[in-house]
Amino acid sequence: MAENRNAHEASVIDSPDAEMTDTLSARSIDRYLPGDLRAILEARFWRTVEETSTLEAFSRDPTAVSSPNTHPALFSDHGIVHARDVAAGTLELGDVVDGTLLPARPPDRREFVAALGVLIAYLHDVGMSEATYEGRRVHAIYAAQIPFSEAMDDVVAQLCETGGPVISRICSVGVAAPFRVPDGVVLRELAALALAHSKSMVPATLYADFARLRRALQRAVLVELDDHRRAGTRLNPDADLPQPLGANARWYADPERDAFAWLDSHESAHSALAADAVDAVRLVRAADALRQRGTALRTAAGYEIFIDVGTGQTVFSLRTAAGDRLYLFRVDAQLGAGEANIRKAVLTRNGHLRISFHRGRFNSAEAARNASDATARVVADIGADVLGAFAVRRESPDLPPPGRDPSTMRVELERPADEPAFAETVAERVARIDPLLRGRIFVVADLEDTAPAERARYLAGVPIEADGDEAGAILGALQGHGMRVQGIDRLRAFEDVRRVAVAEGEVLVEAGSPPAFVYVAVGCSLRIEQLGGYRNIEVPPWIPIGVTGVVRRAERNSTVVAAEPGEVLMIPGELFAREWFRPYEQAEFAEVLLKIDAR
Repeated sequence: MAENRNAHEASVIDSPDAEMTDTLSARSIDRYLPGDLRAILEARFWRTVEETSTLEAFSRDPTAVSSPNTHPALFSDHGIVHARDVAAGTLELGDVVDGTLLPARPPDRREFVAALGVLIAYLHDVGMSEATYEGRRVHAIYAAQIPFSEAMDDVVAQLCETGGPVISRICSVGVAAPFRVPDGVVLRELAALALAHSKSMVPATLYADFARLRRALQRAVLVELDDHRRAGTRLNPDADLPQPLGANARWYADPERDAFAWLDSHESAHSALAADAVDAVRLVRAADALRQRGTALRTAAGYEIFIDVGTGQTVFSLRTAAGDRLYLFRVDAQLGAGEANIRKAVLTRNGHLRISFHRGRFNSAEAARNASDATARVVADIGADVLGAFAVRRESPDLPPPGRDPSTMRVELERPADEPAFAETVAERVARIDPLLRGRIFVVADLEDTAPAERARYLAGVPIEADGDEAGAILGALQGHGMRVQGIDRLRAFEDVRRVAVAEGEVLVEAGSPPAFVYVAVGCSLRIEQLGGYRNIEVPPWIPIGVTGVVRRAERNSTVVAAEPGEVLMIPGELFAREWFRPYEQAEFAEVLLKIDAR
C-alpha cells in the first residue's frame, strides 16, 4: 500500500476477535474503531461474505463454472481480512499523501479523516455477502443503505456514546452551524459515503461536485434496494427522485430538502466537513485498489489464486472444509490471472503509483499474451481507481492546495527480473485499454529483491531530469573520475536515477544483501567495510560503488557506510547493467593508461 508496507499472509479468520495481523499494529485501527465494534461489524456483515465463498457454498451453483469471471466466490478476498486490510491501508495512505495529494490538515481534521476512513472501510464491501451478479452490481448501494438500517442501530448508539474524532467533529460543526437532522443521522450519512468508493457508481468528477454527489447519495439511500436491483443501471445524480421513496425516508421530515444537506451547504463549517469527508472516501477508494496481493492473494474463503506459467490463465486452489480434498481449478478468467500476477501496488511518498509483477516469462507466446493482457487489464483498473481518487477536487477556502498536481501522477511498472520486456508490453496494452493513462505510464527498475531500507531510501529520493543541467554535470563528473560515458542515451540512463540525502554513519549497504543499486557519492565520502579480511576503503565522490555485485548478480561483499553527511546517487542495478556498464575495450585502454601516466 504505502511504500513501507509489506504484504501480510491472509487466511479465513476463525473468530471476529482473532488477532490482528502485523501490518495493523503500527497504527491500530482499533484507535479509530473500538475492538468490540469492529468485532460486531466483522461478525454481522463480513463473516457472511466468507461463508458464501466456500467450496461447499457454491458447489451447487453452475454459474461458478460457466461464468467464473462474474462469480463473487472466485473474486479476490472481500471478507474480514479485506476489511482490515483496507482500513489499515486507509490510515497508511493518509500519512503518505498528506500535503502531497491531499491538503495538509491540522491534527484534529486529520484525525477525523482517518477515523471516518476506517468506518467507511468497514462498510464498503458488506454488500458482497449477496453472492450473485446483481448483488455485486449494487453492493456499493447496499453499503450506503446499511447505516440507516436496524442492523447498525447499536453500532451508531455506541459510537455516539463513546465519542471519538467523528462524533467530536459532528458536535463541533453542529455548534458552529446546526444541522437539519440529529447528530446520529449525520453519522449515518457520513458512513453512507461508502457508496463513493465505487467508481462505477460514483465517478471521480463527483468528488469535486458536492451538489451532484449529494443527489447521488440521496438516490442511493432513499430508493429501495430492490428497485435498484431491478433498474439495472448506474446511479443518475441528475434524475428526479422517484415516488414513493423507500423506508429510509423515515429519518427525515423532508427527505429531499434535509438528506445530506451539509454536503452542499453554504455554511463554512459544513463545507469544511464535506471536504474532509470526501477526502476520507478518496483514501478508501485508493486503499481498496491497492489491497494486498502478492503471496497473500486469496478468495474470501481463503483459497489461493495464482497464474499458470503454462497458459497464462487463473488457477484457484480449492479445499474442502474438512481439508481432506484439494482441487486445482484452472479457468480463463482474465481478472483473476491479472490480479494473481500483481506482486505489489503502492503509492509512493512522491505521489506516484508503482506496480511490480511476479513474473514476466511464460512457457509459450500464447501464455505470455494471455498473461500480459490480463495483467494490463488489472493495471488499468488500479490506475483508474488510484489516479481517479485524487484527480479532481474543489478548491478549499481554508486549506492549502495539495503539493502535487494530480495530473503529474505517474503509473510506474517495474520490470520483472525474469523477463524485463514484459513491463513494456503491459504498458503498451494499458494505454490501449485506457487512453487517459497514455503518457502517464513509465517502465522502471525492479525493486522487489531490494533490502527494505534501501527501497525506502530510493523511493524517498529526487529523480534526475535526463535533459537537465544536473544530468550533464553528473556525466561530466563521472567521466572525469574514470567512467566511460561516451554514447550513453541520457533519456534511458537517467530514467530511474535518484539523488538521496544521507546522514553521517548511515549504513547504505549491508554485506550479503541483494545487489539492488550502484551508489555514487556526491559531495561526500563513503566507507567500504570489506569482507574476507581486506582493509576498509575510503571512497571519494564520483566513484561508483556496487558495480561488481550488480554485474555478476551476486550478494554484496562489503558493507557501505556514509563517512559524512551529503548526498548519493542511487542507480538501480538492472538499469546500471543495461545502460551504464560500459567497460573500456582493449584498444581504448591503452589511451587511458597514457593519461594515468601523464598525471
